[in-house]
Amino acid sequence: MAEEDTNRIIEIILILVLPPAAVWFHDRECTGQVCLNVLLISLFWIPGFLHALWYCFMRK
Repeated sequence: MAEEDTNRIIEIILILVLPPAAVWFHDRECTGQVCLNVLLISLFWIPGFLHALWYCFMRK
């Protein structure tokens, strides 16, 4: 299994458990997107989950 496949599996697990950690893992640094995700998680879990899913897999 390639390293990229392993990273994708880790990101999927982190998105399900702790979405801000998945966003951080994707960039490997604390960016504004991580802070935004923390804010979304504090409002409700689903917006943070959707943001992490979009950020890690759907944006270019």
